[in-house]
Amino acid sequence: MPRGGTRPGAGRKKKPLAEKILDGNPGRRPLKIVEFYGVSAEGVLTPPEFLKIASKETADNYPTADEIYMRVAEWLQGSGVAHLISPMLIEDFAMNRRAYFETEYMNKKMGRIAGGKRSPYVDMMIQYSGLMRVAWDRIWSIVAQNSEKSYGGQRPNSEDILEQLLSGRNN
Repeated sequence: MPRGGTRPGAGRKKKPLAEKILDGNPGRRPLKIVEFYGVSAEGVLTPPEFLKIASKETADNYPTADEIYMRVAEWLQGSGVAHLISPMLIEDFAMNRRAYFETEYMNKKMGRIAGGKRSPYVDMMIQYSGLMRVAWDRIWSIVAQNSEKSYGGQRPNSEDILEQLLSGRNN
């Protein structure tokens, strides 16, 4: 006797929007473009005020959270899917990236090993790195599935994209 019903994630995966457009929309159904509006009336993502005050201590060495937010927002607007991504997701990425930089700064300042034990900043850095990666993966999956621009098989964890976005005043 069967039980349980359909399983989450079972079945054929949906094709990204860019591939459907390249194939000429073989199903002839209207292409589904989901709209998410959480941006200004002009469609521009702007960083919230709290990102501007976050961690000014190391502003000389690392980009601030609002700078990271703006770099990601500009890249998303260039990809044509900024309207699909929650600004809170970009905020999470920017805050976790900034916190990662802060812990890296403290590791450089105080050392990774203190008194024969691993510094607590190392553990914090690992946690912030994981949270940052989760936010980035969610952003990338939305871009990869809905962008009309093809990214030539770049992986979601592509360090090239992140490095291009976040290059600048890194130490």
